[in-house]
Amino acid sequence: MAESNEQSRMQISEIVATLTSLPAALDVLLSPVDDDALRTRPEPGEWCPMEVIGHLIACDSGAFRDRIVAIVDGADVIPAFDPWQAINERDFASQPLHATLDELRQERSRSASLLRELEPHEMDLVGTFENDDRPFAVSDFVHEWPFHDHDHVQQILECLKVRHLPHLTPVMRQALVPEPS
Repeated sequence: MAESNEQSRMQISEIVATLTSLPAALDVLLSPVDDDALRTRPEPGEWCPMEVIGHLIACDSGAFRDRIVAIVDGADVIPAFDPWQAINERDFASQPLHATLDELRQERSRSASLLRELEPHEMDLVGTFENDDRPFAVSDFVHEWPFHDHDHVQQILECLKVRHLPHLTPVMRQALVPEPS
């Protein structure tokens, strides 16, 4: 059992390091980018990079910490989370990048504290959502967290990549983004 506990601690350490490094990585990646590009939705109904960061901020508590705490505390139902509601409650697109990243850093600090305090046996505790009897373990949310971050970093990169397409020759555009057949 000690080997399993040690492995669990190493996984938590890696996840904490991954989560807490994201604000600095986003700062390096996004600081040189024009403010308009950070605030422009690529398509109606899609988030701009600043809204993606806002979503990450909202998810730290609503989609991850609150759910982990609820399961550990033995709640009957895992709390629901509506990502669009969280985005619509605040105008993340108008906030300064550095202030938004500072807020993400603060959320990540709270999240890291929670994850470091988890006991190995708590990773196996389960809960269910209302109207869904599938058992979700604490470990599911712990491991989904960096997965979720990676998806949204990719989303931010996709938003920024399209800015360069109009400046490429048709030959290069065709090479990089072939027409669907």
